[in-house]
Amino acid sequence: MSATHDGDRPLIAVVCAVPLLGEAMSSALEFAEVHSFAARAGDIGGLLHWLHPDAVIVDNDASAADATAFAQQHNLPVVHIALRERALRLFRSGEWEDVGNGDGPTAEAIRNVVAGVLFARNGQT
Repeated sequence: MSATHDGDRPLIAVVCAVPLLGEAMSSALEFAEVHSFAARAGDIGGLLHWLHPDAVIVDNDASAADATAFAQQHNLPVVHIALRERALRLFRSGEWEDVGNGDGPTAEAIRNVVAGVLFARNGQT
């Protein structure tokens, strides 16, 4: 397995407590280079500092808080998959917004949000 970023595709860091989420994101985000990391390992800010991802996906409140602290300083979008609440949230421009479509955090909804924040023309989503 190569640990290098090819630069042609956006790099997405998935920090998850549920390991299957990382696998699901790799499949759903076929346009990106996706790397999964266990949330229990801690120091998410340090991980993001060294990884330089284009976006981050998290699946729990603690990881969302840690990723948000880093994201605020680096203008980095964070997608929070709130499994218990069946909600999908996006952190960008210093604020959280609910971006779910009412069907819960489906793979398609997550793909659409991530693609939107990465590829939207003129930054409009």
